[in-house]
Amino acid sequence: MNHAENPVSDSMSHHRTFEILTAEPVPSRRKPRHRSDEEKARVVAEAFSPGGSVSAVARSEGLDPSQLYAWRRKALSSGMVAPLGCVRQVLQNGRS
Repeated sequence: MNHAENPVSDSMSHHRTFEILTAEPVPSRRKPRHRSDEEKARVVAEAFSPGGSVSAVARSEGLDPSQLYAWRRKALSSGMVAPLGCVRQVLQNGRS
């Protein structure tokens, strides 16, 4: 078998180009920041304020929204804050 009859050697004589892909390293996870109870209370109060958005408050504080939702649930279950419906009821009863 000569060179003309061998398709493998024929295809190997052509120039080929290769693209080398590189990847950026994945950033390491941030170290959790310890927040005082007073700081948590301030952030939760801001999220409960009229027009307050949990996502916007969390973003401005550098928190994951799920963390702020967890703090809100804890504050509600501990009785630290009252649900909005209870606040409205208390205000209505106080005015009557």
